[in-house]
Amino acid sequence: MSRRPSLAPRPDSPVRVALIALALALAAAPAAAQSLADRLGRTVQRAAEGELQRRVDQETRRATRCALGDERCIREAREAGEEVEYTDDASGGAAGDPRADHPLVSRYAGSEWIEGSDRAYDAYTFVVGRERGEYLTEALEGRVTRRVYRTPSGRSTLEVMRNYRAALEARGVRVRWACDGRDACGRRMNASNGMNLGVGGDIRYLAGTLATPDGVAHVAIAVNPQRSFLDVVEVAAMDTGMVAVSADALAAGLDADGQVVLDGLYFATGSAELLPASDAAIAEAAALLRARPDLRLDVVGHTDDRGGEALNLTLSRRRAQAVADALVQGHGIASGRLGVRGAGASQPVADNASEAGRALNRRVELVRR
Repeated sequence: MSRRPSLAPRPDSPVRVALIALALALAAAPAAAQSLADRLGRTVQRAAEGELQRRVDQETRRATRCALGDERCIREAREAGEEVEYTDDASGGAAGDPRADHPLVSRYAGSEWIEGSDRAYDAYTFVVGRERGEYLTEALEGRVTRRVYRTPSGRSTLEVMRNYRAALEARGVRVRWACDGRDACGRRMNASNGMNLGVGGDIRYLAGTLATPDGVAHVAIAVNPQRSFLDVVEVAAMDTGMVAVSADALAAGLDADGQVVLDGLYFATGSAELLPASDAAIAEAAALLRARPDLRLDVVGHTDDRGGEALNLTLSRRRAQAVADALVQGHGIASGRLGVRGAGASQPVADNASEAGRALNRRVELVRR
């Protein structure tokens, strides 16, 4: 619904300045006041009309709809002082059709549809970083949409990715991680999220997150000279605890179930070494323990079913110990408030047949004593 512009002058507006000048003139020179008042009155009228028009222009500014990558449309809109709204008019199909673009992000102009899928509910491994040669991932569940397009000839991966990023950020997407080139992006992303970028070095990747009225949307885009991959995972509001950790959320989980998964922990593959990306999750667990000084917890590690039973038990306990040590040594939590246990692969919460399921099973839980 459009709003009607307010006519009240701002403190620094031309209308207010002119009114003050008129008042001073009338008080200082009564003999010439009428003539001056007439001139200033006309000035006030012109200022008021100009300011009103400016306010109306702000309120009624139009947005020009441009296809992603349509540089001429985008340039002309910006030269005209208009906002750019990216459209999916080139979608190639109706909503619900695997050929249709996702409403959140349309294809780059001139891209040809190769394949697509829409799964109402599935698991997805979201790649959000890379440290020491290993991917940092989050296990998501929700509506999973994938689109694969053929990159237009003559368009660089840099140009295509910059357009996608601009469109996403215009929608309010917060970029979590972006990389350019094989050395930065790594060589095994396909094993995590199924984006097969080939063996060439000219690749780019971006992961971002957007809060929506219904929950959270996670977006992953990968580009090489031949193809663009677009994955969107829409997580319902009730499931957002899977992708963010806070002291309040941890407390709520403990109060409801007596145990809670400490999300946001990252270990080097096959190791109990906590990576720096885990610092935020550890800090929230410490905040919980400081807020509840009588709370005592067992830190329990879990693994997937790969590897031998004895190895998994040892690894799960060492990871639990690493979390406890980080709380004690890094945040001053008394060691007597924390127990440490390893459960290995004995308590899976998902099917170990898929990478997404294994990612859910590799976890550390806080269990109230």
